[in-house]
Amino acid sequence: MATINFTNKKASQTLRGQVAIVTVEDDDIAKLADLEVGMVCENDSSNKTGTIHSIDLYGNSFKVSPIQPDKDFATSNGYLADDETINVTT
Repeated sequence: MATINFTNKKASQTLRGQVAIVTVEDDDIAKLADLEVGMVCENDSSNKTGTIHSIDLYGNSFKVSPIQPDKDFATSNGYLADDETINVTT
C-alpha cells in the first residue's frame, strides 16, 4: 500500500470524538484529488489514527474522524498542531 504525506499548515481544535480539519500546504493541494472518503490516516507525531470523513476538493483541506486509540486525533491539548505530518494510506 502506498502512503500520501500531508503537512498540516494551520492548527485546529480537535476535541475527542469530533472530526479534525487538516489544512494542507499549497504544494500539497493537488494531492487532495488522490484521496477518498474512508481512507486511513495517521498523525505522525502522536500515532493516532482516523479515517477521512470529507474532502474539500475546491479548497485546501480534508476532515478526519478519529478512531484510535482514544477517538482523539489531537497532537496535544485538544489541538491538531500546525506543521504536523499526516500520513494517508491509499
